[in-house]
Amino acid sequence: MMFLFDRTYRLVVGEAGKKGVEIAPPFHIEFSVEKTAKEDPNKCQVKIYNLKPDTRRALEKPDAFAVLYAGYGENAGAVVLAAGAVIECITAFDGQNVVTALELADGWVELRDCYVSLGYAAGASAHAVIRDIARQMGLVLEMAADLPDHVWQHGFSHHGAARIALGKATAAAGLAWSIQNQVLRVVKKHGTTPRRAVVLAADSGLVGFPERFAQAATGKAAKGKGEKGAAEKKRYGWKVKSLLLPQVNPSDVLKLESRQANGFFRVESVKHSGGFDGGDWVSEFELFDLNEPPAAKQANKK
Repeated sequence: MMFLFDRTYRLVVGEAGKKGVEIAPPFHIEFSVEKTAKEDPNKCQVKIYNLKPDTRRALEKPDAFAVLYAGYGENAGAVVLAAGAVIECITAFDGQNVVTALELADGWVELRDCYVSLGYAAGASAHAVIRDIARQMGLVLEMAADLPDHVWQHGFSHHGAARIALGKATAAAGLAWSIQNQVLRVVKKHGTTPRRAVVLAADSGLVGFPERFAQAATGKAAKGKGEKGAAEKKRYGWKVKSLLLPQVNPSDVLKLESRQANGFFRVESVKHSGGFDGGDWVSEFELFDLNEPPAAKQANKK
């Protein structure tokens, strides 16, 4: 049984790699964090109430970077919930309160500004290219050694945006990438990380009951040479709400134990939301069954 009591948080804002301003209880904050397994930056909105003027000015400095930690004092304490560049900082007066609102974007600077010039001889592997790109982007790489790889018999080259090179390298090996808390996460396409699954049940934070949902096909799968195309399958999954689980990110495995659904699931997306002094302190997940991957099915077979 998990003891999910005593809300706690910590927000650190400053220049990347340097000591920043730290905000912690008793200041009231509200947050909304949306994360997906897609390549676009995850976004986080944080509101902080009634900061001193000098602290507000410190948050408004250009090129700021922020990390939000949240959790429960009687469990693991505050752990990383969101991180990224501060792309907007607004202070407004709301009655007797002064509210400073920050918007963070995960991997924003790295995806926007990083350009690479890559040239590899014959026999270059996708894993080596991905590791090189991560190094040049300045991101920690999370990529299991046993993932599928690809070898270019005639070499590989790219001159341009790092994210485009990353897309080429991962696609060639049947992999997918996203940035989670400033970590470059690479997994098998529609696959999961090797992290140990978090168990979610009524006695470990499950709120209400899982809801079954269907996601319509988004279009055609990519065509290979000589193929007529493949239709994406309709996907079925579960929407699940829990007390705040900041340690669970897209592509992780979550073990769900309930009357409606029981088994291991891939986390497709998560939304964390909360307020320190009251209201929600929850996570909302979209899950897909590991035994039913959204593989394409061949259409118009001869």
